[in-house]
Amino acid sequence: MTLYSGRANIFPGNVISHRGKTITDIGSSADYKDFLHRLENFTPSKVAIIPSDMEGRPDKLSYAAYGTEKLWWLIVLANQVYDYEVDLAAGTQILIPQT
Repeated sequence: MTLYSGRANIFPGNVISHRGKTITDIGSSADYKDFLHRLENFTPSKVAIIPSDMEGRPDKLSYAAYGTEKLWWLIVLANQVYDYEVDLAAGTQILIPQT
């Protein structure tokens, strides 16, 4: 029996249509929102403005902030990013959690 097979098992959400595809929206889960709230309260962060050459690219933001693109998910979680192209537009203010 697999105890963990993806985020959807931890944070159940609503099945919705996004850009013509069926997805599970975990962002609407009360458990997920609570997790983000706890993360926000315990993790010190810096504020940054997304430059135009990093628009829609959490991997590039991660490399600039941490020296590795592997921590992109931390930026996405801290900023409740749903759609990279919309939520990470150039000029947008975001939080960069400090590791």
